[in-house]
Amino acid sequence: EELGVPHELKVLNLKKGEHKTPEYLAINPMGKVPAIVHGDTPVTEVGAIAIYLADLFPGAGLAPAIDDPQRGTYLRWIIFNQSAVEPAICDFALKRAPGQSSMMPYGTYDETMEALAGALSKGPYILGERFSAADVVVGSGVRWMLIFKLLPERPEFASYADRVMSRPAFVRAMTKDAELAKVLAA
Repeated sequence: EELGVPHELKVLNLKKGEHKTPEYLAINPMGKVPAIVHGDTPVTEVGAIAIYLADLFPGAGLAPAIDDPQRGTYLRWIIFNQSAVEPAICDFALKRAPGQSSMMPYGTYDETMEALAGALSKGPYILGERFSAADVVVGSGVRWMLIFKLLPERPEFASYADRVMSRPAFVRAMTKDAELAKVLAA
């Protein structure tokens, strides 16, 4: 939605195991969603999809150029979301004891949450005044984690989620999701 480009959405019914069919496993052998196929190229993993699409459609302005000093921060937070925040949240949600610090890809849950809050407190977005694909990735994650009470109650998280959710593209996407949910429930 943020890109504003035509695309074809293919919905998989996870309850029916459509993400484990041979056709879909050819796109993503893990059977995870989301995934995209651009031409003959499958791209999986949220961070990779965001980077790929933002670079593919530079006119949308969702990615700093390769030579832009903000590019490093942009990449850092997309990858940090996938490599630190998500594992920390999974361990927290599953009430798993922290592992040996030298074996933990993210440090501790508290350190990870502090780092995330620090990045969001500089806002309004990860790159300051500039909204980017990093905010699409991190913002959707923060929203989801707030819904399931997996983040500490901090104003940095709530206000950031509010800013991301108030964007017209986000509102359009949620409206489409709600309509799709009604169709699938019928």
